Amino acid sequence: AYIIGQQNGDFPDMGGHAPGEMGGVWNQRIKLLDGFWIKFVDENGTAKWIDKATSYTTYPEGSSFKYEKAIDGITIDRFQFCPDGTNGAVITYTLRNNSTNVRQLSLEFVAKTDLYPVWPGEELGVKNEPDSLYWDSELSIFKARDKGQNWFAVWGSTLPVDGHQISPETYRTTQGQGISGSLTQTLKLNANESQTVTFVVSGSTESMDNAVDTYKLLHSHHTELLEQKREHYAQLIKKGHISIPDPDIQEVYNWCKVNTEWLVQDLDGVGRFLGAGAIEYPWLFGCDNSYSLQGVVATGNQALAMQTLRVLKQMSEQVNGNGRILHEMSFSQDVWNKGNTQETAHFIIAVWQVFQWTGDLQFLQEMYPYMQKGIHYLFDEMDTNRNGFPEGYGIMEVRGLNAELIDVAVYSQQALDAMSQIASLMGDNTLASQYTEKSKTLLDKINHDFWNEQEELYADFYGTREQALQTTKGAIEQVLIQADTAVRQSQVAKYEAMYKQFESYPKGTQKGWLTNRNWVISTPIETHLAPRERAIAQLKKVRNEHCGPYGPYLSAVEGDRMMTIATGVQAMSEAAYGRIDESMAYVKDIVKTFGQTLPGSINEMMPDYGCPAQAWTIYGIATPLIRYVFGIHPESYKKTITFSPQLPTGWDQISISDLEIGSNTINYQVIRTEQGLDIKLDTTCPDWNYSVEPKSIPIHQFVVNGRTLP
Repeated sequence: AYIIGQQNGDFPDMGGHAPGEMGGVWNQRIKLLDGFWIKFVDENGTAKWIDKATSYTTYPEGSSFKYEKAIDGITIDRFQFCPDGTNGAVITYTLRNNSTNVRQLSLEFVAKTDLYPVWPGEELGVKNEPDSLYWDSELSIFKARDKGQNWFAVWGSTLPVDGHQISPETYRTTQGQGISGSLTQTLKLNANESQTVTFVVSGSTESMDNAVDTYKLLHSHHTELLEQKREHYAQLIKKGHISIPDPDIQEVYNWCKVNTEWLVQDLDGVGRFLGAGAIEYPWLFGCDNSYSLQGVVATGNQALAMQTLRVLKQMSEQVNGNGRILHEMSFSQDVWNKGNTQETAHFIIAVWQVFQWTGDLQFLQEMYPYMQKGIHYLFDEMDTNRNGFPEGYGIMEVRGLNAELIDVAVYSQQALDAMSQIASLMGDNTLASQYTEKSKTLLDKINHDFWNEQEELYADFYGTREQALQTTKGAIEQVLIQADTAVRQSQVAKYEAMYKQFESYPKGTQKGWLTNRNWVISTPIETHLAPRERAIAQLKKVRNEHCGPYGPYLSAVEGDRMMTIATGVQAMSEAAYGRIDESMAYVKDIVKTFGQTLPGSINEMMPDYGCPAQAWTIYGIATPLIRYVFGIHPESYKKTITFSPQLPTGWDQISISDLEIGSNTINYQVIRTEQGLDIKLDTTCPDWNYSVEPKSIPIHQFVVNGRTLP
């Protein structure tokens, strides 16, 4: 379950996928409540809705609201959390009497049902009927259900109830077909005394009995469940814990792991996986996970990475079956987009990266047949002109940009390279040789056909003049739909000038085209496919001409939106060519947006719009740190780890502890000395092979499990 509201403690109508319906208390497949509110009546009969928190705090395990002056002489703290692995939420109000008088208060807790399907249920014909609500006097709980569906909600209090009411006075009206129910309780507070009142909400898409059973579990064990959740997050932060000289990056690194865990879903009938972002995209995505899981596994969460990839493969196989990886699957298991071309290649890369860290051969064997189909899909079904470049949409969902795209080509080349190594492990040596040859050929074609020498940039796509005109026209149409009025005119003018320029080319001209200058033109550098001189030239140009205050614009032509994934890829691109200071500058661009909308997290769209918590942010924070600054390169299936640390300027000591790599766990420290880097490594598997490959700074000493290696 999860709770979506505002930091003042209220539940306004919010959200885009289900307009105005995405706030409240959710139970994955359905919404349970539109919200809950509380009212107090004091000794004098004065009624007061507790409606505006004076402070808000995010914890890994929950969130709290403080109401300093809610009632004269009394402060109220509200804390809420959703116990792991259960279909419910727990809300507590702690009241403290700060006066010297005894206080007698009447408390009224109001909850409004809104049993409502997750997106895109209504669009696909799932009818949302009015709710029914009744009071179960034996259990002292409210029971609600949708009149047309098997959707159920239950709520009550852990303290005795004096009274109840259906359709009471409410703090405010919300949309929907729900019904409000209130519980009334009496509290006596002595001078300087505190009391806590706890409310429990549960739900089910199976039966009322199931919802009641969950309610009883939470009612009886919410204290233990909260402690379990706190301990779970403490262990999560402890695992793969870093110590670096930059406290801001270190704090965001920790919170990225927490944010990732917030987005983990256990969907009945599907399995456990990482969702993309809250509040608009908490469900399953192919592209997002292919980035996110590289950061997830590098911070030590091997299980989640493999679980998510298994679910992606399983659900893609069900809906596609031909190797294609889906783009987006809602909690209703409806697939909204069967997959952009890039996602199939990206999935193969993610599987290979995760396997490098886990060494789980059984996992790789499970994935291998579908990945073989994926290669066939890319280079047979999606390369209709047989020029080696798969066609179709990539990461950038730009109208008209349906061509041979740079990110599709780059990630397809990387997929071939990964599959050549995987095929060798599977004993398919002939197939491995074929993949290797195709990989080399595609690498050469990318660097020949996509590079624009005059602009010193890789192109958005390779294709014809007519495709360039179509893409530019699509960009204009999209700007007119999406852009703010203030920027629309200048953006359209840029694209119109570009359109006229492209019209001057002879019909049928084929080349690499810079139409949008999207951030994905950096993917050849991110993956280290670009020759060094080209990479450095483009890296400098992007920093000087394509960036805003938080990293690269999604489109340098439009120049008005920035995203954590774009800045993260740029950080990876700089690090891939040894430019660690420049890489960390991009990481800090992400870090400075920390807490802009929700304390403890970073928005998908920087600095303060889009999803307040986004899974793939961990790629831009953790992956450049672990892969390049710490320089950890595992080959767990070979029981081998290579270390190539690169310390940014001013970073003289770094360490990471309790990091899981395969069956191994390491503690690793790097100290800069006048003679070079001193590396200390302690492991739980001394029989593995450990080596160092110096980069910009020589290695002075390498001590493994107390023994200095030559």
